[in-house]
Amino acid sequence: MQQVVEEALEVYRRQRILEATNKAYAELRADKEAWTDLQEERRIWDVTLADGLEGVK
Repeated sequence: MQQVVEEALEVYRRQRILEATNKAYAELRADKEAWTDLQEERRIWDVTLADGLEGVK
């Protein structure tokens, strides 16, 4: 029984994290300037994804 409660609490905890994350992203997207800044930052960082990994499999 204790394991069932622990698993249920973990599922609940994860659900709360996802809900908070979704809310934060919705708020960020509602702020056009902040969303544009984030997109620009992601674009800049995207070029670093493969730095030094040429030929690595």
